[in-house]
Amino acid sequence: MVTIKDVAKRAQVSTATVSYVINKKEKVSEELAAKVDKAIKELNYHPSRIARSLRKGKTMTIGLLMDDISNQFGAEFTRGLMSAARQKDYNVIISNLNRKGEEERNFLDQFLSQQVDGIIYSGYGTAEDKLLEIEQDGIPIIAVDKPLLSNEISSILIDNRKSVFTAIEYLIELGHKEICYIAGLPDNPNTMIRSKAFVDCLSQHSLPFSEQSIIYGDYSLYHGYRTIIDLPVVQNYTAFFCGDDMIAFGVICALKQKNIRIPEEAVVIGFDNVPLASFFDPSLTTVNYPMQEMGKKSFELFYKRVKRKCKNVEHCFLPTNLIIRKSTDPLFPIGPDVSKEKMKG
Repeated sequence: MVTIKDVAKRAQVSTATVSYVINKKEKVSEELAAKVDKAIKELNYHPSRIARSLRKGKTMTIGLLMDDISNQFGAEFTRGLMSAARQKDYNVIISNLNRKGEEERNFLDQFLSQQVDGIIYSGYGTAEDKLLEIEQDGIPIIAVDKPLLSNEISSILIDNRKSVFTAIEYLIELGHKEICYIAGLPDNPNTMIRSKAFVDCLSQHSLPFSEQSIIYGDYSLYHGYRTIIDLPVVQNYTAFFCGDDMIAFGVICALKQKNIRIPEEAVVIGFDNVPLASFFDPSLTTVNYPMQEMGKKSFELFYKRVKRKCKNVEHCFLPTNLIIRKSTDPLFPIGPDVSKEKMKG
């Protein structure tokens, strides 16, 4: 196995110089750094992560706890997080709740036993007291996507209320008065924030609302599809705002099956802007959720706290924007790469 001594010998420098180059702790001339880098590549040398962790007093790992990593948010967020973590030589340990909120404490305990340097959290909030204990013990926690009750834990979120208002007011501008919200799971904090924003927006514009105007279910294509197929009340609506893009895809499939023309007779708006949204038929108007960017930002916030040994709590809101496509705009040009941006906020 290649050692640091082998690298030093090949580069004709001391082992200390090799260590300085690898760990970027001391200033080394560009000439010497280039010789060391060349030797590392030629010998295919990989520093021992365990040894480096012992020197730095860190494990160079962070824990990611997700409610459901199989959905689009989980996949895109994790991609962004791991990309940012890799640049700083951190490993990410992923734990998936798979919609089982009661398992949160067990997964958090596993993270602690693995001595992670921090935790990125996107769970159900069922173990918030445990999160506060971990944070107070000096292990940074960054809550993402869903807000916690406590303000004592750093978070990165989007402004769900503003995003909903923008989408619904756009529908109102188009002349729609009978609007239905086909929502996700009611135990999801984002669902309830969006539901309240939906009701408030209709109220502010003096538009009709009843309990039947919000239909809850899981975040799935099937929920959107069955809602349109099974519930006769949907005939009363000309516009459908959906909790995510998968629900919206199901709604579109069911409306087409009922020979309801989109967008001439009914319009549909999703939430997330997954890649398929621009290729679907019709292409989907949707709220663009910066999922990968949230993953990157969550690591950056963690890393800043660790690097500066900073205990200050920060709450960040990432902007969203409404991407207008064929499912609401009959004049939208055909083609997956064209879209119009309604707002930033």
